[in-house]
Amino acid sequence: MDDKEFDSMIDEALNIPVPEGLAERLEQHIDKLAENEKKQKRHRLTYWATSAAAVILLTIGIFIGTDLQANQARMADTYTDPAEAAIAAEKVLAFMSTQLNKGLDQVENAGQEMEKVNQILDKHFKE
Repeated sequence: MDDKEFDSMIDEALNIPVPEGLAERLEQHIDKLAENEKKQKRHRLTYWATSAAAVILLTIGIFIGTDLQANQARMADTYTDPAEAAIAAEKVLAFMSTQLNKGLDQVENAGQEMEKVNQILDKHFKE
């Protein structure tokens, strides 16, 4: 298709008669669409604000509920017999002491290894 044919097609399209009142009907339709769009925007905003408020309230409720349960669980006694509780505490403290001593031994060994490495590095850098 060349430019002349294209121009003639445009001219023919522009010569189509427009029905009377078309402009007014288009304006009314556009106004209705704009009105509907404003209503939908308000509706969406209300929907999102309500959803956000519900999520916030739900989060606060869950936080308060779990906090209350945790406080109740912390205050409950695990042993009814004080002698049993003392024995269990001794076992736990002995276990913790053993584990702590193992960890300290490993730290000491690592420190000795680092000293050896530093001595080797010092020898090589001083040469």
